[in-house]
Amino acid sequence: MATEKMELVNINGALVQLDEAIEALLKSESFHIEEGFSHSAGGYKPLNEKNPYSPILKKFTSLCTGLECEHEKGDRTKCDLTTPEEFEELYKKVYSVYIELENRRNELDKHIAERNEASVQTAHLKGMDTDLSRLFGLEYISIRFGRLPSDNAKKLSYFDRNFFFFEFDQDLTYTYGMYACPKTEKEEIDEIFKTLFFERTRIPDFVKGNASSAHSVLQQEIAQGMKDLELTEDKIKDLSDKYKMQLVDACEKLKYLKGAFTLRRKAGTLKNKFLIKGFIPVKDKQQLQSAFAGKDMDVTFLPPDSDSGCKPPTILKNGLLTRPFKMLVGMYGLPTYGGFDPTAFVALTYSLLFGIMFGDLGQGFLIALLSIPVGKKLSKDMGGIMLRCGICSMIFGTLYGSVFGIEDMLDPVYEEIGIDFLPLRAFESTNFILFTAVGIGIFLIVVSMLINIFTSFKRKDIESAVFGANGICGLVFYGSIVFAVVSTMMLDMEVMSAPFIIFLIVIPALCIFCRVPFAIFAKYRQWKFSEHDEKMTLGGFIVENFFEMFEFVLSYISNTMSFLRVGGFVMSHAGMMLVVMTLMEGMSKVGQPIVFVIGNLFVMAMEGMIVAIQIIRLEFYEIFSRFYLGGGKEYVPITSELLKDDI
Repeated sequence: MATEKMELVNINGALVQLDEAIEALLKSESFHIEEGFSHSAGGYKPLNEKNPYSPILKKFTSLCTGLECEHEKGDRTKCDLTTPEEFEELYKKVYSVYIELENRRNELDKHIAERNEASVQTAHLKGMDTDLSRLFGLEYISIRFGRLPSDNAKKLSYFDRNFFFFEFDQDLTYTYGMYACPKTEKEEIDEIFKTLFFERTRIPDFVKGNASSAHSVLQQEIAQGMKDLELTEDKIKDLSDKYKMQLVDACEKLKYLKGAFTLRRKAGTLKNKFLIKGFIPVKDKQQLQSAFAGKDMDVTFLPPDSDSGCKPPTILKNGLLTRPFKMLVGMYGLPTYGGFDPTAFVALTYSLLFGIMFGDLGQGFLIALLSIPVGKKLSKDMGGIMLRCGICSMIFGTLYGSVFGIEDMLDPVYEEIGIDFLPLRAFESTNFILFTAVGIGIFLIVVSMLINIFTSFKRKDIESAVFGANGICGLVFYGSIVFAVVSTMMLDMEVMSAPFIIFLIVIPALCIFCRVPFAIFAKYRQWKFSEHDEKMTLGGFIVENFFEMFEFVLSYISNTMSFLRVGGFVMSHAGMMLVVMTLMEGMSKVGQPIVFVIGNLFVMAMEGMIVAIQIIRLEFYEIFSRFYLGGGKEYVPITSELLKDDI
């Protein structure tokens, strides 16, 4: 339940060795580089260089996309190129051939598209034998080709104007043809045809001869264009096959070189020297030393807190059983370096609470089974959490005697082994379940307070450890009230005597009320106040701390009662499955299996998701809020830095 131990590393050397140093750090794979030189510090200043690999990488990426090889997996180790000039030479060699073929392909695409469109137009004009070019060359007559709705074509006779409409073709919706009119009246005639929704078709200039011959020529040109296009695409494919691996290898090498060059900005420079700061896990120290073996550079290992300007990153250190739950801890925020890692605590409490709230042997088995594809396809951590929750659900489902909602299936088993207090029926043990849920909440709150006391003493925070609402005083105050309530209401014991109230309730409450001055006195052995408290009057101090004390007491009550939802979901699950069984009984023999399957899947999906969310709420608000301090910095090894989008 601790974080991985780290060491601060300072690397010094001649500026000309900077690339060599970065290469060694990348080889170590575990170095967390610090951006300690964003401002001038100790005379060292950050490098401000333009990355020479960025422009050429964009060119290679675009070329790979054009040659449709961007999804190929490259191997940078197979690329011998190193300088931008060498990459530029390879790019020009391939690009000059590709762009010529690409321009040819675009021309053919345009050529074919134009002729396809013209072919569709002339197909409706096959009944016209006049040369189209002659019609468009008439001096006094305007010609318009197109189509209009067939119903509107019948209305043309209503217009007494100087135009003629010649019909060439007709389908279910449109009538195709042309109209002719004097050029002096074409604006007026055009408006008439617009009102009839005439859609004009423009015949391209390259269409020659009558409609039938033009259509035939267009078909021949389309066929020839398709052959030329296929030949061009074959040449592009041949070019891709010839150079694709060389290009994708070069792309991978460029990404690496670009990222490595960008890492130079994280180094500080002074005259002809460089300095790199960072952290490395202690277990990987030997690996870093091996990477710098034989190099004329100074590699200094220091305690992680030796540089106030560098905050050590946090690596959560967890075992196989608890590792998936680090995802939930990360959602709340990583602990600071050397702080308390609650992953194991979360793993235990989350799994147990899920099992209690969603106890069913059959459904738990399906959740555990479903964790396998989820872990492989979506998230390994999510799959791990589902597996552990599914197993706990099976365990508590066995105690409840519930198998896919059938609560009497395990009765013969318990009778056979002679256990008469199981299974535990939800609706027959309502009070027991609800009181147990509150008891679980009290236990978890007390454990959370104990963790807070331990971690607060560890970081020497006397106020939080002793006088805080979750410190020793808070634990005594809360525990005494809980003990008094349980003794009086459930055990018929009278414990609320004057000494009990004074020493276990009133005095701890006063300590919490005056926690700030008491903590300062305990630390400095004299009465003094912080800068904030020195400006506060006695009345202001009392009012402020009164409302804070009221908030603390209210949180004790609300947090404890919040665990009633644990028992509530036990009964909710049993109630929903009871509804499924009732619906199933009302169906025919054919419909019963369908209702049984669909009902179980519905309950698993809906209630399983709700329970998972509610437990996260309990973890974050009722448990974490009492002891957990986030603010930790994520550990990012230098190989991951290399893959960042901003590099």
